[in-house]
Amino acid sequence: MKVAATQVEFRLHKSAIEYFEHMRYLAERAAEEGAQLIAYPENIHLPLYGLLPGIEKKLSMDGRKDEDGEKIRAALMLLGPYVKDIYFLTFSSIARIYEMYVMGGSITVPENGELYNTAYLFGPDGRLIGSQKKLHATPEEEAFGLKTGDELAVFRLPFANVAFPVCMDATYYETFEIARKKGADIVIIPIANMEEYDFYRALRGIWPRVQESRVYGIKSALVGRVAKFYFTGKAGVYAPLDLTENRDGVVKEAEHYQGDDVITAPLDIEALRRYRLEDELLGDRNEVLYRKYFSRLY
Repeated sequence: MKVAATQVEFRLHKSAIEYFEHMRYLAERAAEEGAQLIAYPENIHLPLYGLLPGIEKKLSMDGRKDEDGEKIRAALMLLGPYVKDIYFLTFSSIARIYEMYVMGGSITVPENGELYNTAYLFGPDGRLIGSQKKLHATPEEEAFGLKTGDELAVFRLPFANVAFPVCMDATYYETFEIARKKGADIVIIPIANMEEYDFYRALRGIWPRVQESRVYGIKSALVGRVAKFYFTGKAGVYAPLDLTENRDGVVKEAEHYQGDDVITAPLDIEALRRYRLEDELLGDRNEVLYRKYFSRLY
């Protein structure tokens, strides 16, 4: 099977149609390569803030951190329902047009009076299959009151079992460990890292988690600069060392950490499952020890 990871350049769109065409263009590239599953980045709603008059000036203005948090929360609460409608229409349509599974990336929108950063998965018929709330918030997200989820879901697709925790969730090895123990073959991580690109800082996420947990990994990235907001990252597809041609854990990765890109790569799910069955390290677990001490440690 073939999968696709998108690298999406962050630019403010002035209409929902412009936004849709940007996302559709990336999906079309993936479809031409034969991808059955495509993943979009975290915070894929941000380009839609271009719909607000004078947004560039507002984003450029400096303010106190507590004021910024309050303003961000107010904007997300106000615009969230409209953003969610455009998001659902965009990615369900893309899934249906190209007859592929689409993990549409994550959006921060209100739910029952609280803000959550949630990613959604659509099937080839355009219908929603399921969702995943971000499990670990960043300090910036905590500043505007983001709530987090408390359960990691694994979805059974015809060709593989898939989980898609969000960005910061990949910082912790437990996320991927739980995903694998629940049967995941592929773990998708949509990211939006607001920082200068650094190889070793970027390495803290999906690559080591894939090696520890023996799953395939897909990383989709929001990149680009708008006003004082600067996102970097490389979209890519990753696998355990022994299942990659150069034994480096990288199936394929974007050449640069900026600009639109679509990374497609073939994955052999049966080879991964055989590899895990033969892996002695995966069987080296002390469940009694974990249950006794982990709850205290965390």
